[in-house]
Amino acid sequence: MKILIFYTHNKGPLSSFFEELSLKLLKEGHEVTNFYLKHRKEHFKKDDLNIYGEKRKNFLSNYYNIFKIIRKTKPNVIISNFSYVNPSLLFGYLLNVDRNICWFHTVYGHSKPNWLKVFNKKLHLKLADAIIANSKILKGELNTIYGYNEEKIYAIPFWTNISNYETEAINLPIKNDNDCLYIGCPGRLVKDKNHSIVIEAVSELKKTTDKKIKLFIAGSGSYENSLKAHVESIGINNDVQFLGLLSTAEMFSFYKHMDVVVLPSLNEAFGLVFIEAISLGTPVIVSSQFGSLAFIDNNEYDIKRFTFNPKSKADLIQKLEPYLKTTQFESSYFKDLYAKTFEKSTIFKKVEKVITKHV
Repeated sequence: MKILIFYTHNKGPLSSFFEELSLKLLKEGHEVTNFYLKHRKEHFKKDDLNIYGEKRKNFLSNYYNIFKIIRKTKPNVIISNFSYVNPSLLFGYLLNVDRNICWFHTVYGHSKPNWLKVFNKKLHLKLADAIIANSKILKGELNTIYGYNEEKIYAIPFWTNISNYETEAINLPIKNDNDCLYIGCPGRLVKDKNHSIVIEAVSELKKTTDKKIKLFIAGSGSYENSLKAHVESIGINNDVQFLGLLSTAEMFSFYKHMDVVVLPSLNEAFGLVFIEAISLGTPVIVSSQFGSLAFIDNNEYDIKRFTFNPKSKADLIQKLEPYLKTTQFESSYFKDLYAKTFEKSTIFKKVEKVITKHV
């Protein structure tokens, strides 16, 4: 079976996921091609995986390049995400592709698209043979907001391969200090990721304890200057370090350095950073709005122990305070949670079943 997968090829965790998915599909005997739009044209192979890149230009050029790769590879199945969805669904339909699948990642509350964008998306989604949503929240939104048939929506989580980067782990500018509480906060620096609540919580904690606290923020984005100004305005410059955008190998080191990672997003369809951290056994305090939490068995794991209301600074402080004295979870607790909830081979089988259905 010929499978064409559209995604942005970079050093990020989402790219790593789709590349590994592609390689697994290859091992199962499928012919797989990856395509993306970026800053230059290129073609290379990884094992037997063909990866094509075209230079991102204007709207018409981008659509034409997507049309060309579909016509060239003649796939039986297309998988697309983000900005590739609309053209992939349209041209897949016009070129009679057997199965056209989009992988939906973004909750409505995150981007809040206007009615015209919602209408446009509805029209294109009607061309999809199936949708994979990486959370049950998204599955519900695709049905209620976009009117897509619930029976053709499959809620399937991601896995992470960050542990593969242990041998490539890169040292970060973080000094080891056993007398200091290291708090990590990774994610794109945009308003919805809610980094400010962590900054304010750290400021409040420092007023009530003699223990040293350091906050390390990993990521980049449009809100960076605003966050730095906020840190300066409350006088904790010496206790907050902005690390910038980190590679996957650097993120491995980041998680290993932290005593606890706080993930405060107001809206998060899934949350790859959450499963990255727990797969390595790093303790987390995570926003209750993470879609990945819905896959966890609540009878076996009490998620209230490590989740908080992302609009409540008091709730976050309450969850952080015990870490001033001792680690609240053994590393094995989160590793076990990851293994039982986001096991790679189980997820892959679910994805492959959706891909090959009726083809």
